[in-house]
Amino acid sequence: MRSDTNLELRESNPDGTAGSGLSHTAGGMFLLHVLEIAEEGEPRGGVTVVHDAGDHGGRYEDFAEHLSKSGWAVSLPDLRGHGSSEGARGHCAGSPEIVRDLNDSQDHLTIFAPGIPLGLVGQGLGGLHVLNYLLENPGRVLGAVVLSPVLRPAFDLPVKKGGLAGMFKKVGPESPGSIGFSAEKMTSDAGAQVALRSDSLVHDVITLRAGEVAEQAAENVRSRAGEISVPVLILHGANDTLADPADSQALAGGNIEVRVVDGMQHDLLHESGSDALREEIREWLEAKIRF
Repeated sequence: MRSDTNLELRESNPDGTAGSGLSHTAGGMFLLHVLEIAEEGEPRGGVTVVHDAGDHGGRYEDFAEHLSKSGWAVSLPDLRGHGSSEGARGHCAGSPEIVRDLNDSQDHLTIFAPGIPLGLVGQGLGGLHVLNYLLENPGRVLGAVVLSPVLRPAFDLPVKKGGLAGMFKKVGPESPGSIGFSAEKMTSDAGAQVALRSDSLVHDVITLRAGEVAEQAAENVRSRAGEISVPVLILHGANDTLADPADSQALAGGNIEVRVVDGMQHDLLHESGSDALREEIREWLEAKIRF
């Protein structure tokens, strides 16, 4: 079963917390696009997959299909400003916004199967957001798999210029910067590179505020990872040049297990040989995400 849903969301305050209510004015009503995949019958659990910077949930449909064949219900949201969701391209008002939107995605996933155990999977910047979510919203999920988390964001963010240029070109929270994740750096698989370049929903935009949110989340995770109270598996490509595997290894301990995957770059689920990795993730979820 495949279902495309648009969730109507509350506006965000400048810090990402919920605004006063729903708005139906132009630019005020936010629709979050979510693709949900599940087999018929009662699911064994629910998994929400959080995509990378400039990415969208639909690129993980094959992975969701793999999980659904084992009884999982899978939610593939496009974060605000990404994919088919509304909002300024690449923009995020704050970590509370991401927490709220992931909660809404999970709530919708469980409408027809209330009470099922929940887990998260996050790729790249989405992996960072998952780790930060576990710290800021403890008790919501039973565990998470994090793939190549961006723990030291180095995006090309806009800066205010001095002199006349600064007077005529204002820099604000929604000013666009560049992500800089080329297809060649994402994956070594030639076919996956072509698919990535030709995907009209993939973009290279991250706003000033979204970049600041990523930096704040990374600092929070690096300093507080030991407080995460549920099991976490971090998988990181040994050849990843977009996020340093050593940063992931530094989080190992407590509830966090880290494994560096030889021969793989950043986008692990779209790498050559990813079938075995998908199976490893499925087995880990089935061992950890259950009552």
